[in-house]
Amino acid sequence: MRTRFPFSGIALCAALIGVGITSSFAADETLRSLAEKNGIYIGAILNSQWFNGGLPGNYEQIHKTQFNIVVAENEMKFDATEPSEGRFNYNNGDKMVKYAQQNGMRVRGHALAWHSQVPNWVNNYKNDKQKLLKVLKNHIENVVGHWKGQVAEWDVVNEAISNNEPQWRSYSVWYQGIGPEFIDSAFVWTHAVDPDAELCYNDYNLEQGINPKAKAGFLLEQVKRWVANGIPIHCVGSQTHVEDTTTDKHFIGSPDSLRSLARELAKLNVKLKITELDIGFKSGINVSKSDLERQGQTFRQYLDIVLEEPNVDTYLIWGVSDKWSWLSGLNRQKGLIYDDNLQPKPAFDSILVRLQTFEPPQDTATTDTTTTDTTTTDTTVTDTTTKDSIGLPIIPQSAGLGSVTMHIAGHTLFIAGTLSAKVDVFDMQGRPVFSTKCEKGFVELNGIADGLYMVRVRSGSANLVQRIAVK
Repeated sequence: MRTRFPFSGIALCAALIGVGITSSFAADETLRSLAEKNGIYIGAILNSQWFNGGLPGNYEQIHKTQFNIVVAENEMKFDATEPSEGRFNYNNGDKMVKYAQQNGMRVRGHALAWHSQVPNWVNNYKNDKQKLLKVLKNHIENVVGHWKGQVAEWDVVNEAISNNEPQWRSYSVWYQGIGPEFIDSAFVWTHAVDPDAELCYNDYNLEQGINPKAKAGFLLEQVKRWVANGIPIHCVGSQTHVEDTTTDKHFIGSPDSLRSLARELAKLNVKLKITELDIGFKSGINVSKSDLERQGQTFRQYLDIVLEEPNVDTYLIWGVSDKWSWLSGLNRQKGLIYDDNLQPKPAFDSILVRLQTFEPPQDTATTDTTTTDTTTTDTTVTDTTTKDSIGLPIIPQSAGLGSVTMHIAGHTLFIAGTLSAKVDVFDMQGRPVFSTKCEKGFVELNGIADGLYMVRVRSGSANLVQRIAVK
């Protein structure tokens, strides 16, 4: 069910690493670049402080460098987007969508129908079913319509299942005023407004097993009913707010249980997404180095589900830094992958290494064309690149790069730190597509189709290799 991104650099990286040569591309790999290589989304929320400029500059730099999917912590919820009846406020949501577009990130919308963070005026109609239906329908049509084509996936219904036993949450204003059919209606209305968006049911404690007495077991039966009745549900979001197993004797969740849910959903052609991951420790305890290393191992185990299960494509963390985390409200601490000073923790390293070393299973149904490539060489490019045993270019990396740098803006490649440089552009299979000499500080790439490419800039002893996105 996973559609692999069409910009995998596995073959080129293998060519570089296989000959024992270190490239600047390999040295500068990020969670984002590795996730894209593996065909998955990795992300984090934008904390609410970001929307008002309340975070340091390196927060945003980390966020847009390391992640390729984003969701607002609070700014697209009901009370934020429709604080008074019929009056909508999209300012913060628009700011995040613009940020995502500028940085090539996928956008999640969170959340349309939820029992919490509902403005008080909605409760005025909890005893009027028809009016409450109109309120929910109007909200969905306006909010989803405003971001149609810009928000790729929505949490249509959030946390509608009770904690105590598998049943619907009875104190939800939507359940009280409408009944459980509000869920079916919300999915139908959302799909009608934006038929291209992925629609999710999102909840927590889904990693605690799929037996009939567990929340995930109850949800699985509902998903079966929705699918059978033609309700447009495409995904289940597992929040996955978990606590370190050694600090909570009552912890019963596990990555294995979540994997089991993913496999059951796959039988229904429904995706699983990890949407709000954090792994916290109880507040007040001293967290040791070994605790943080164990935390990293657990982050990796949940990542394995995303990498290994075909119907799981998203690994989204509910925060960036421990300094700005909602976990204190749960009496937990240190649940994210960056510390209070925005320095990466062992969890970051664990995720990075797993992404670097993961080898997807070979698709035996797909013919390997690397050894039977009969593509005619483009004679407009003089390719003197040394080739490896399967015909991919071996791109040497000089030990000293000097101060040569490059960056891309649209179809213009800017090169700084040299007056003259040779520029070679390769596609992500390592085939040459463009070659020129740069003597003006920039090169126009107007003849190259939009997409991802590897660029090599050579100037004297400097030899810089970098991946670029032409768009």
